[in-house]
Amino acid sequence: MGLDERKRQILQAIIEGYINTAEPIGSRTIAKNSELNLSAATIRNEMGDLEEMGLLIQPHTSAGRVPSQLGYRLYVDSLMQKYKMTAAEITRLRSAMMLKIEELDKTVRKLSAVFSGITNMPTVATLPTVERGRINSIKTVMIDPRTLMVIIAAGSNILKNKLLRLSSAVDADFVEKLNVILSENLVGLTKSEISLDNIMQVQSAVGGNFEILTAVLELVHEAISELDNSEVILEGVTNILRFPEYNDIERVKELLGFFENRENLGKLIKANAHGGVSVIIGEESNIPELKENSLVLSSYELGDGMQGFIGIIGPVRMDYSRAVSSLEYYTKQVEKTLRGKFYENALRESEVDNDGK
Repeated sequence: MGLDERKRQILQAIIEGYINTAEPIGSRTIAKNSELNLSAATIRNEMGDLEEMGLLIQPHTSAGRVPSQLGYRLYVDSLMQKYKMTAAEITRLRSAMMLKIEELDKTVRKLSAVFSGITNMPTVATLPTVERGRINSIKTVMIDPRTLMVIIAAGSNILKNKLLRLSSAVDADFVEKLNVILSENLVGLTKSEISLDNIMQVQSAVGGNFEILTAVLELVHEAISELDNSEVILEGVTNILRFPEYNDIERVKELLGFFENRENLGKLIKANAHGGVSVIIGEESNIPELKENSLVLSSYELGDGMQGFIGIIGPVRMDYSRAVSSLEYYTKQVEKTLRGKFYENALRESEVDNDGK
């Protein structure tokens, strides 16, 4: 049994009707509200065929049909029309992009909150990672003879620092020598490019202070790994209560329990982000807590190998056309805002350097 044009139009009408009403759609509703010019009896027969194909579900006898997750997948891949954002939505996003916010994580949080308010769905985002970014600088600072601070700049000058407590005292000459060695052997490399040869060269240059050197290198790896494992930001969780699907308190508890584990949420994003906009419908996530929920996900790029992700989580009966279009526009604006922010920071640093010369 093939999916001809008439079946495709009926399926599209049912899905879009269900998205708007959250109520099963009957043949009379399609006949009355669509431009198909078909009788209710003809539409009913076609709906039966669509049900046999696994694209529709009849919740109970004499009820209308609702889309299956397979039906939603077909709709997202080949049926839905691109949603055009309203002037008001674009204005709200542009206004948010103009805000002067100093820190990257605060910027992403603020814009995610605005986007969640526009879509009325929870918004999930990750800060940009630097997996492919290069280490800009590594420096150790002596706090006291038994305490060093290791400071790392990577990607677009994102900083991390770690304190190192020493079992024996060191002097300023050792710290200066260590900084030179670390810079010569590690700066300019990505995490994946740091090899055993690099480490052995550092060890050889330092001499007998292997215990201290090992601890410093562990902290370097730890700091870079923290940058690599991007923080997950979640905004607008209570927006799920706007949907009738979440009137079941047990379902809400299950979803909120999953949201509490940000590490699993980060893994879900990383596993399903493939460039552009990705749509993960219900059971496609292979996560029991999300089997009745969908994730629409997009990436944003800051250059120098830095990449973050932004997504919307909602019921399987979400307005995919609007979600995809809104997310495409939003991620483009995020890129412009954050790249402009980094440009301004770099310009300030250049001015400071020039003033100091």
